[in-house]
Amino acid sequence: MTADSEPKSLSEIAKAIGLNMSDVAILSGLDESTVFRMWENTGWLDRISGRSLQSLMSSVPGIAEYSMAHSLLRRRNTLVTDLHAEGLSVDLRALEGSTVAQQHLLNALEAALHIVRGDANQKVSSYLARFWGREQDRALEALYSTEPGHGLLSDQHKLFESSIELAPLLNRKTYSFHSILALNILTHQVSKVTGTQDAGLAFEVPGRQTAFMMRGVVMGSLISSNDLDLAERYRQELDRTPIYAALEEWSFPTYTRDGRISSDFTLPSSLLLRNTAREVLREITSYNDAYVYYLVSTYIPLALQRDPSFGLRVAELITVLEQRAADCQDKRVRDACNKLVKQLKGMA
Repeated sequence: MTADSEPKSLSEIAKAIGLNMSDVAILSGLDESTVFRMWENTGWLDRISGRSLQSLMSSVPGIAEYSMAHSLLRRRNTLVTDLHAEGLSVDLRALEGSTVAQQHLLNALEAALHIVRGDANQKVSSYLARFWGREQDRALEALYSTEPGHGLLSDQHKLFESSIELAPLLNRKTYSFHSILALNILTHQVSKVTGTQDAGLAFEVPGRQTAFMMRGVVMGSLISSNDLDLAERYRQELDRTPIYAALEEWSFPTYTRDGRISSDFTLPSSLLLRNTAREVLREITSYNDAYVYYLVSTYIPLALQRDPSFGLRVAELITVLEQRAADCQDKRVRDACNKLVKQLKGMA
């Protein structure tokens, strides 16, 4: 945050660009008496109505920027104080230096507060479920990260412990779309950092909740551990259990907003995977061999059944796979990439 986000009176902002009270009233269309009441008050932003604020934002340079910065700073300060009371210290330099939108990062800090406070299951489930998406995931990744300069917290141990304690409470038998989504998100973030596979791949009841939790654990573990055998076991599990495959196919398009997030975990029969293709192409070039093996052996074949054009980017997919195969040290990954390339060229 900059000095521009510190509390300022309306007069300070206006005088900085050479406007007086009468100028602001005329330009904004507000009564001069309305402007007068806010003129020297540093808390004017809390008192102004929405319509009046819109009038000022659209007519006085600097008002919109100040309103945004001040609102973010106020929420940030509240969260920093509340988290500190729970034993969590926020790394402000990492927060300010992140390329993720500040709103997403503050939402992630809010999620941390719910988790460590042990808020009611319904409340924390509803909140965490809103982090299903690429940018939201990046924010949670920064929250759980142990990398200095990237992680939002100076010490993540209490967050990890609270998350692990919370997971069984979310994993209840009663069906809840939000709890299923929240459990997946939670286990994914923890396993991404720790590499643990507490949920394993052997479950007694192959239901939606079990399947989705398994996916969250596996994806996080693949990213952190580069375990090729885990990627292969996951593929085999999907071959044996249709509901696992259905949830795998649902996950990417809803995560990237190609498809609508639906509580019945279904997708339209016809779907252009434009955003999904962009994300998968990025991941092929960014992630480790085990995760690439998962993509080429498990997800991309499912995606091609839904959208043979792969978001109109099949040609680019072929090129990226050929380049990645050339760099792979593991023969299984090279063979899987080359097999998929051959299939794609046959489709063309």
